[in-house]
Amino acid sequence: MYEYYLKRRLLLAAVVLLGCTSGMSVADEKAAKVSDERVNDQLAEVDQDLKELSVPPLDHVVYPESRPEWISNPVQERDNVATFVVVSGPCETRDESVQELKLMRSAALSTFIDNVVGTFGSAGFYQVSDKRFDEELTQRRYSGEVMVGGTTQYEDAVEIQITESERDSMLEAWKNTEVTQRLAVLGVVTVGGFLALMTSSTMFGVAIRRRERKLRSPSESAGQPV
Repeated sequence: MYEYYLKRRLLLAAVVLLGCTSGMSVADEKAAKVSDERVNDQLAEVDQDLKELSVPPLDHVVYPESRPEWISNPVQERDNVATFVVVSGPCETRDESVQELKLMRSAALSTFIDNVVGTFGSAGFYQVSDKRFDEELTQRRYSGEVMVGGTTQYEDAVEIQITESERDSMLEAWKNTEVTQRLAVLGVVTVGGFLALMTSSTMFGVAIRRRERKLRSPSESAGQPV
């Protein structure tokens, strides 16, 4: 009998121990599962961050290694020779880049002329054609590609050089313009003075004739028979 109860107690203990062990295994599995899910979430966040970092910002610009250094040169003036760089773009197409460069170099030259003659907004008197820009004023040029926000765009650049003789031509043209403007003003004043003189003479003549008529009327009345 004793052996029977002993075996029964051992069996119950084994069952209880097995149940505890099973409960701990289930709990451990749940904890491990939760931990794995958290790790997976963290890994997903890291992957997302890496993907976002792999896409450059829209304003991120990457220039090629072949881009010449002279493009970054500031305005220089030495021995009455001025040199400045004009850069276009970045533009979506090559044609847009070239057209923008033409506009920008004309604007840069106008600003230079204003500084030479000492006025603002009067550079229209000195025009330079595209042919002269390309053949006489341009020292160096560059056409290349640039990466902007991960997309390929285009830029163009020229180095403009204004010699002393070119500067003298600008000043001479400005002097001629000033003379023309003064003559035009003098012509307006002269014509205005002539018109004023004619108007005054006409009015003076009208006044004299009226006075003569008034003086003549009493005399004529006195000479008539009663």
